[in-house]
Formats: sequence, structure tokens, C-alpha cells
Amino acid sequence: MNIEVKEADIDQADLILYTMQQAFQEYAGKLNPPSGALSETTDDIIKIMQQGGGAVIAWADQTAVGSARYKFKDSHMYIGRVSVTPAYRGNGICKKLLSFIEEQARAKGILETRVEVRLSIPGNIELYQKLKYEIIDHIYYPDRVDSWYVMRKKE
Repeated sequence: MNIEVKEADIDQADLILYTMQQAFQEYAGKLNPPSGALSETTDDIIKIMQQGGGAVIAWADQTAVGSARYKFKDSHMYIGRVSVTPAYRGNGICKKLLSFIEEQARAKGILETRVEVRLSIPGNIELYQKLKYEIIDHIYYPDRVDSWYVMRKKE
């Protein structure tokens, strides 16, 4: 399968939203608190992009099969809403999305990328660890019903 990752244009915000919602749909009604990904809108994505953030889309031929967003923070690049549609999982798409953004960071002289992963989704923690991300912080939601790890990769 040939997967190509490309920088997304602001006029593709609806496609970014669609792939993200497809990927996060399996968590609907299962996470407490619920994932904010399922309540975001196209306008939310456009606003983030207008404020200096960006996004990438993974393509299998003419089909969008994944997306991720990023923004620059202090001395690192934050990568969020990494999404692969269910039918295309297990094909290395997450790795390709991350590698593309990590390369963009390096090109700007930023040698650290970070992701945040809920402890209630242990498979994602394992995935990021395989991709050489290390846990640097453990943060709880205010009511302590769930928590997440901040994970980083340094070049």
C-alpha cells in the first residue's frame, strides 16, 4: 500500500475533521471525560491553523486515511489528534504521520516533539514507545477519573 503524507491546506479542514472523527469514533461513550476530538468542528481546526498551527493528511491514492495536527510550543513541537481511520490501521500510517511532522520540526531547528496519550488507551502508549517516545509527565484530569502521559522524542 502506497501512503503519502502531505501538508494540509486550510481549505482541507473538513477532511482533517472527518478523518479525526472516524479514528476517534471508537472512543465515543467509553472515555471519562469524553475525548474533545469528537466535539470539535471545522471552524476549530481552521482557527488552530490560522493561529500558526498546522496539519498533515495521509493519503492512500485519492483517499484520506489519516491526519495529525501540530503547533510550536516553546522549545518543542506538539503533535496532537493523530488519527488513522480504522480500515487502514496496522499499515504504518501513524509512523509516517509522525515522521513527516518530526522532519518539519527538525527543518526549523526544533529537536523535540511531544504527544499526549490517555492512560485509558494503553495500546497508544505502547505504539508511541515503539516509535521512541518516552514518558516525561503524568497529568490527571481535575476529577481524577483518568489521566494522560506527556511523551517526548528528542532527535
